[in-house]
Amino acid sequence: MNPVVHTLCWYLHSLTLEKPGLPLLGDETGWLTAERVERFVEAGAGLLYAGGLRPGTPAVLPARRSVVTALALLCLQRIGAPAILTDPREDPRRALDGCAPPLSAPFRLEAGGELRRPAVLLFRAGEPAPLCLPLASSGCTPVPDCDDPAAPAFYLFTSGSSGRKKAVILSQGNLVSNLLDSAPLGGYSEDDVALGALPLDHVFGLALLTGAIVLRHRLYLTAATAPEALLQIIAREKITRMNGVPSLYLTMAKKVRAGEARTLRVGYIGGAPWTAEQFRHIESALGMTLVPVYGMSECVGISCACWRSPQAERMAGVGLFYPANQGKILREDGGEALPGEEGEVCVRGPMRMLGYHDPAQTARAVDAEGFLHTGDLGYVDGRGVLRLTGRKKDVIIRNGVNLSPRRIEEALLSLPGVGAAAAVGLPDERCGELPWAAVVCGEDALSRLMGGLSARLSKNELPEGILRVDALPMTGSGKPDKQAVKELIRQWRKA
Repeated sequence: MNPVVHTLCWYLHSLTLEKPGLPLLGDETGWLTAERVERFVEAGAGLLYAGGLRPGTPAVLPARRSVVTALALLCLQRIGAPAILTDPREDPRRALDGCAPPLSAPFRLEAGGELRRPAVLLFRAGEPAPLCLPLASSGCTPVPDCDDPAAPAFYLFTSGSSGRKKAVILSQGNLVSNLLDSAPLGGYSEDDVALGALPLDHVFGLALLTGAIVLRHRLYLTAATAPEALLQIIAREKITRMNGVPSLYLTMAKKVRAGEARTLRVGYIGGAPWTAEQFRHIESALGMTLVPVYGMSECVGISCACWRSPQAERMAGVGLFYPANQGKILREDGGEALPGEEGEVCVRGPMRMLGYHDPAQTARAVDAEGFLHTGDLGYVDGRGVLRLTGRKKDVIIRNGVNLSPRRIEEALLSLPGVGAAAAVGLPDERCGELPWAAVVCGEDALSRLMGGLSARLSKNELPEGILRVDALPMTGSGKPDKQAVKELIRQWRKA
């Protein structure tokens, strides 16, 4: 039986009643207690409501990793106004126009200021000058209660690496359901201090913000990305948990000094493949327990390992399907796969999106039974653990045989000196497609790669060529950008 789900502001109010002095949200300007956060949210929501913002009216919010942005986001949720979260480095109009069909919103918020006097700028379509609204902690206009956790609450944009962006619509209930389901699996404690170093316009980062409120722990937000800076924050703020992609953990593990990350206990890892050697190295260097997770914008959480499981079990896959989810693997012929058989991962449950902004896209992704067809390939082993094998659209078809880019990448990552790898298929007149790869490694390691791969891959799977790069191009969510990798290899072949 699924637990009762409430709105984020309900959880915030409950936390404030029980622990008003808990330092809840912090950044480089300081910390706000739960009580002050709620006061700012009530007052800010009242000012936005007085400024014309109404329940159900979308507002664009550039998602900077700061306390003031978090307050603005909660103000929107208090009103019931969906937050269209955009990359703060990008003109919001590009994000709105870049999805299919183009998305329009009459309000845009820009969060700024320090903790003593945070403010939002409210832009209304057709008005050249913004309305500056200080998020005072008193003297607010009463806002009608918004108590529907199933209403549209967040618009997130997919990476768009294979075409125009899709706008994913999530409810507060989608995120809250994920958090309640993951609480016993993720090793949470109310004494936790989480590091918010992932983009808030991506579901992995947004889950950290909402998790602080629902699971009652502290969250430190930072715009820093350099591993040295993140490690300094971990030491100074006594960070105990974080979310990250493998590349983030690996760069931190490379830079960490003795005792610098001693307070880290546990962290979710996902978004890209890793090797057993890398997994063990991260845990050893950072002194933490990694919990593999699998999710996406369209379904906040799909599967999760358990922090109590032995290392060998945790790193073997991406865990069991969440208890609240129902998952299945579909073969190409449409039949349900048996354990060990590869197919497309499909899932339904309370974490699944409300839909895309474009109903036609929703109809293509969600079937009549409510299952989301993720586009990811994988299989379930005999213990029920989900193991991912690649993306359906990334499969390389060579002479009619399907080749897995993920298998090629894992083979590359298992070789000495390889820090990152991406395999892609490029058109070939004779074979249809051929595998190519880009790797991060030294010149000396490059010369030995083909010899090492021949012992790990079939002849059909061996890349036609391997391009050495200093760094792989990445999407905003920290995954290798396969379209950009293809273009790099195309240019390399021409040269």
